[in-house]
Amino acid sequence: MRLWKSADPARKAISTIMLASATVTTLAASAQITHAADTASPATVAWLRDGQVEVRSLNSQDDKITEQKIPMGSMWKLFVYAYLQDNRVQEAAYTCTAKKDLRKNVREEQEKNEDLYCCEPGEQVERDSALARSCAPYFSPARLGVNDKAWKSYWQTRSDANWLQRTAQLQPDTQISVKDLLETLSKFSPQARAAARTALLETAVQGYGREAWAQLGTGIRYKTYSWHLPDNSAFGGAAGWLADGTPFWFGARGSSRSTLTTWASALATTLPAPRWVGINNIDNVGDEAHCVDVDFFARYPLREVLSATASATNAPARAGTLSGKYRLQFANGNSLDINSNGSLTLQRTPGMAPQITGRVSINDYVARVIDREGDASNIQAARSLAIAARSYLVQNAALDHGCWRIADSTTRQRVSANAPTDAALAAAWFTDDLILQGANIRYHNDSASNNRMSLKEATKQANQGWNFERILATSYPQASIASFNGKSDCKPLAAAQTWLTTTSASSKWQNILRREPGFEQPDAPPAICSLASGNPYSDQKRMRIYARGWRSLDERITLAHEYLHLALRFHPNGANEDYVEKLARRLIEGTT
Repeated sequence: MRLWKSADPARKAISTIMLASATVTTLAASAQITHAADTASPATVAWLRDGQVEVRSLNSQDDKITEQKIPMGSMWKLFVYAYLQDNRVQEAAYTCTAKKDLRKNVREEQEKNEDLYCCEPGEQVERDSALARSCAPYFSPARLGVNDKAWKSYWQTRSDANWLQRTAQLQPDTQISVKDLLETLSKFSPQARAAARTALLETAVQGYGREAWAQLGTGIRYKTYSWHLPDNSAFGGAAGWLADGTPFWFGARGSSRSTLTTWASALATTLPAPRWVGINNIDNVGDEAHCVDVDFFARYPLREVLSATASATNAPARAGTLSGKYRLQFANGNSLDINSNGSLTLQRTPGMAPQITGRVSINDYVARVIDREGDASNIQAARSLAIAARSYLVQNAALDHGCWRIADSTTRQRVSANAPTDAALAAAWFTDDLILQGANIRYHNDSASNNRMSLKEATKQANQGWNFERILATSYPQASIASFNGKSDCKPLAAAQTWLTTTSASSKWQNILRREPGFEQPDAPPAICSLASGNPYSDQKRMRIYARGWRSLDERITLAHEYLHLALRFHPNGANEDYVEKLARRLIEGTT
């Protein structure tokens, strides 16, 4: 990107450095756990579970935990967010007024002040996007009218940390311990945590986590942070929750974006697996409020439902909740043994065949589809199917009394009546809240067509090393990944794409570029996506450019600049910002 490095997937390989030598230290929750932010390039992750803090070093065999503390950075906004959420404050949106200066030194200074990514001058930002974009002015206690008495009353029942007792202590340079941070995150109310998780999805897919989310998934939600240490080096990372609510913290030398990009793979294999027990209970107010009502065996009428427990083998099951083992006998003479976890209900109506329905969470539903339609053991193929199945649900189910309603049928999606396997749940939660937009989503076991994924082909591609994102991009070329709240990872700038496609193919550009070392015409014109905040950049993995427009001279130079990063991606020139900028200006302005 102009004045900054473009996205380069090759850098992700760095994340495996010395992973095999990672060490673990478990300490009682009463012990003080802190991280030395000013030692020689450590990368550390910690989480709180069962009253204990576990700490792992990602790049060292040294298991010594020092007593130094970490800067709060922009994490203070997460605590203000929880306060606003639980107190049902109805604050006004924040209107951006400051004009952004594109000069490098001014931009860096703005980043230090943490107000670069709120919104464009004259635009407004609301609470969820303000959190995801780390908009400091939005969460200013003075702007919000938050007084110390109300603030202390709210937090003193949740944390003993001194830095949470007065609003004046909500400063990026306030020193905090990892233990206090994790314990405070664990005390967020279910409502505040669920709301924060929804807001922070934007961070993972569109914000500073965009280069790491394909490794970390979206079941994990986090607030990024960064700060400048006394030696003027950067220290950054993220803090938030795993899919099951386990709080975690990660920190390393570098900005939040660079640390996440570098250590994503190591984090993915080091963080503990979520505990699936109870995670899909839709009766709990928490991480997932959506539900799905499934009409099981819609095309295969049941003749009888028998208990298969030792105490009541072959006895007709009573109407009501099904919990345990059962044998289903169908009208066509077939039978099926199932083990229900209490999410299924048996209805018996005199003179009619028995019917089974189920009410499950969306991720439980997606996992059951994976178990029935696909192969959960093939991780990348299962993740692809998870997003496709969730998309199919949204496009084809009906909303009925707050839940999606859909039939278990070969004309819809087939759904396992058994409790989902851990592997299928892992795929569903890894892709939590993600759907595809822009295409009518279909899939088939072995037959692919336009916007219809072949599950066999997806498995083959996964075995060849493709990740789920590449599989989906090939199967659904017109679609883009989006979330349930309607936010897509690519809002097309059609006019800008038309301009770049036409201009890049012109004889003027081609005559210049063919003489440039390393130039390779992209196989297809890159997609141009609208940039909501931050600096323009190119995504080499998905062949996209994120920008704001094309009409002004500066915007066209930016598009040319990012296009060159893609066209020179296999050559060292592609990482040379001065070279790329001069060539972009030559293409647009005609200068030599």
